[in-house]
Amino acid sequence: MAAGLLTACSGTGPRTGDAVPVPPGVEVVRAPSVPPLSPDQRLGFLPGTYVLARPLTERGPGTGRTYALSTPAQRHAIALADAFGFGEAPIGFDGNPWTVTRGEATLEIWPNSGGRWRYLRQQQTNGEAPYDSGEQLALTLTRPILRAAGLDPALARFERGQVVAEPRIDGHPTWGWETKIQLDERGVGYAAGWLGPAQGDAERPLLDARQALARLQQEAAATPSSGQLCPIAYGAVTPPCIPRNPSPNVTGARFVYALDWANDGHHPRLVPAWLFTRQDTDEPIAFPA
Repeated sequence: MAAGLLTACSGTGPRTGDAVPVPPGVEVVRAPSVPPLSPDQRLGFLPGTYVLARPLTERGPGTGRTYALSTPAQRHAIALADAFGFGEAPIGFDGNPWTVTRGEATLEIWPNSGGRWRYLRQQQTNGEAPYDSGEQLALTLTRPILRAAGLDPALARFERGQVVAEPRIDGHPTWGWETKIQLDERGVGYAAGWLGPAQGDAERPLLDARQALARLQQEAAATPSSGQLCPIAYGAVTPPCIPRNPSPNVTGARFVYALDWANDGHHPRLVPAWLFTRQDTDEPIAFPA
């Protein structure tokens, strides 16, 4: 697990109303349920040394704010279900996740985790390659879903056989907060995204790219890399292990609002950050601004 990376973890505990004796001086923290699927990208870094391969001249805003992803309104959940074609099928708003099922299709929305949602229609892949419907058809079919999810379809792009849409915050790009929709020959087969609104706190001064890199270098060098490094491919060694840093050479920077988790490890938020690109790898490093 990368150092400096806050991960969401699920917790189980007594049902509300159960009487549980608590020893004196012990604080009980009931963690909210979180989705079983993790974001593809998160704020964090690998320990080690980072080297500046060229001067950083990129500019970002002087101030910014952190945005908490809060519980979506039920009407937005209903609109999303309608866009997926669930019709009059009832949504179970009394659970976590909120769930609606019709035939072999299921939509789940986790209200306590920033409105993280997932749609899945059971299908037999038999190991075939991902279905590629073509860009024009994919963007046309997914437009109602994107609108119901509160996204501008104009921001969507067709990438590797799926539609990807990344919202913007204060006119700036986001990272890790994307919605992805995969199609098959029957339509939408799988999709995942975020439905909860983003609520910002007070503005604060931000680090520029050079200041953020200097702090990244300091913290990454001071973080102990205890444990065993992961092999090139998992299998030879069973995780947990520390992922190998594919490249320490920083070649550029881009300002984004990056997905992160609050200090309790459960509530997602968007943090002003610099996305550092590195030589010979497509894996950027997101560090707070």
